[in-house]
Amino acid sequence: MGQLVVSVSICAQRLPRTWTGVVITAFLIRQAGSAAIGAIVSGVHRPADVLCERPLIHFAGHRRTYHRPHTMTAIRTLASSLVMLSASLWAQSLVSTAPLPRTALLEEFTALNCGNCPGAHAVANTLATTYGADLTIIGVHGGGLATPSGAQPDFRTAEGTALWSQFNVTFQPQGMIDRQGLQQASAWNTSIQSVLAQPSPVNIGVASTFDAGAQQLTVQVELYYTADGPVGEDRIHVALTEDHVIGWQTDHVDGNHPSYDHRHVLRTYLTPLEGDGVTTTTTGTLVTRTYTRAIDAAWNLAELDVVAFVGEADGIVHQARSIQADGGMTVGVYGNSDRFMGVGAGFPVPAAEQVTIPLSPKAQGVLLVRDALGRIVHQQRVAAGASRIVVPVSALAEGSYTYGFGNGAARSVVVAR
Repeated sequence: MGQLVVSVSICAQRLPRTWTGVVITAFLIRQAGSAAIGAIVSGVHRPADVLCERPLIHFAGHRRTYHRPHTMTAIRTLASSLVMLSASLWAQSLVSTAPLPRTALLEEFTALNCGNCPGAHAVANTLATTYGADLTIIGVHGGGLATPSGAQPDFRTAEGTALWSQFNVTFQPQGMIDRQGLQQASAWNTSIQSVLAQPSPVNIGVASTFDAGAQQLTVQVELYYTADGPVGEDRIHVALTEDHVIGWQTDHVDGNHPSYDHRHVLRTYLTPLEGDGVTTTTTGTLVTRTYTRAIDAAWNLAELDVVAFVGEADGIVHQARSIQADGGMTVGVYGNSDRFMGVGAGFPVPAAEQVTIPLSPKAQGVLLVRDALGRIVHQQRVAAGASRIVVPVSALAEGSYTYGFGNGAARSVVVAR
């Protein structure tokens, strides 16, 4: 199977209906679908006045190139629609159905006039680098030290104030890992390690699209229960954070910072603060919910992240995920954690003759490579203790493939020459 390349020119003219059909038909050729959606969204540029750009969109199919004028609005609408279309056409497209461990949510209680908080910020940033997708962080500004003066930014939110009250936060810096009690920053790493070693009864997936005309986010959340939930009711929570917000920060150690880099700042919740109730929590249950929220024009869309997590009603968190607000999505077949997949991201990208795949310390068994239809096209046993494996792909046709162990989560690789 060859590679279909669709080159779209974005110009200020109307998108003909027939060409809309061509694009959608090309999208539907690919069974997995999600990789194509990601390419479409990444090819859409945010400034409305940028014209005649040429994003490339790859699908499995024959090699052809289309050049047609499209309005920016039409492209954005098409991209947004296709993201949500994938979630509705392919069951569990956002969430894995394989049993996975818990992930960690750090809710960090902080304030811009807290002189001891930069030390805790440094701890959180280091943990984010260490644990990657297994750790999601929300910076909750509150308390008297969050009150701005002069030109200082105001990071307070109604939800943040309510969280401070709900968890009886009386000073900062403090934090909670999966809502299992307040801790000092020095204890966060140990708690994260404990959480990541535990199984989760439910997996969570999420997709987000942004409608530039309406200035509105639409977020779809999927849950899949791989075991019975320990309580009768769980809750879905969806929050919006903004990263890299520059502003004042008091620092008792290194001196005050007029232009401090504030990370993971809580902006709002898309769900009620108490969460959206899920009352069926038995094995095999699939839950799909959709949430919308208007976006404040003062927020930087490029730095906005959607944080979705699920946990017991008024109890501990099972899993949390964070994605980009503008076109981000999890993909159930691919997953995003080397820890439970056993395999890392292969390189080079794309691959022509061979692909080198990093392995986690506990990776074992037979690595399976599947084509877009799910057929096994290559299998290779992993040597005990191997840190990586080199897989030949020279005999494979150009296209998109997945690799992993058994029927669990897998990663994608593109073969092109």
